[in-house]
Amino acid sequence: MFKMIKISIFSLYIALFFGACSSKTNSGLALDEVNKPADYWYQNMLKEIRNDNLEKADSYFVSLQSEHLNSPLLSEAMLILGRAHMQKEEYVLAGFYFDEFTKRFGNPENIDFIKFLKLQANYFAFSKQFRDQQLLLDSIKDAKEFTQKYPYSRYRPMVDSMLLRLELSKLTLDEEIARLYERRKKGSGAEYYREKTQEAQWLKDVLRDDVKSPWYQKLFEW
Repeated sequence: MFKMIKISIFSLYIALFFGACSSKTNSGLALDEVNKPADYWYQNMLKEIRNDNLEKADSYFVSLQSEHLNSPLLSEAMLILGRAHMQKEEYVLAGFYFDEFTKRFGNPENIDFIKFLKLQANYFAFSKQFRDQQLLLDSIKDAKEFTQKYPYSRYRPMVDSMLLRLELSKLTLDEEIARLYERRKKGSGAEYYREKTQEAQWLKDVLRDDVKSPWYQKLFEW
């Protein structure tokens, strides 16, 4: 019963998400534009991506998926839109498309690539967000899982590089939080985060600059 409730809630979320996309007043889609071939929706999606109108491209994707649920173009469309949203720094939407691709089209041949793209989206999302601690912790966890599950992946070196930068970011964040607690005379909080920095003692030997705010942007400069 609980599993069925979870599935129903997730289905409702997806329906609301795509419904919101398709109901945008500036989406540019006429209400009578229905019953088109899959290639029609796909080509128009690509055209709107080239026009830098991702909202309209999303709407064409909704139509493609609604009218041609089993089209072979769907998997490619998801990846293209995911990458397009990444380039626009819309990382939540990018992650959504990568997650959907994984659920529908993930297989042993492509799963490491999709996991890498999702991790990359989270990585750059953190670099643009102001001290999102949970996103940082989740990204570190995902990167470590990647290295364990796909140790021989061609993307492993890039994931290792991202993981190092994420770990350095966490160390810097913990140090700043500890200093903040010390300034506010909250010794227990300061001690807790000082202990966390000691756990990452090995990172202190990594060559890094003492950065000033915004510290998180410095660490993500490739």
